[in-house]
Amino acid sequence: MNKIVIEVTSNGWEISVTINGREYKENHIATEYGDFIGGNFEEEEDIPEEVFDALNSSFPFECMQALSSIKD
Repeated sequence: MNKIVIEVTSNGWEISVTINGREYKENHIATEYGDFIGGNFEEEEDIPEEVFDALNSSFPFECMQALSSIKD
């Protein structure tokens, strides 16, 4: 089964993609200078371009910012 799992917190996000039984992960952790990336979908040749384009959106970042704005 092909799938995309996105987990977003106020500190960053992780995206896990499974395509034809192979899993790829990318992590983003918010810092004061931007974000750190662990893993890189751009370097993975087996991820179809349509999937890569969808993963490259700003949706997870915007969700992280929204969560960060919530005061405890």
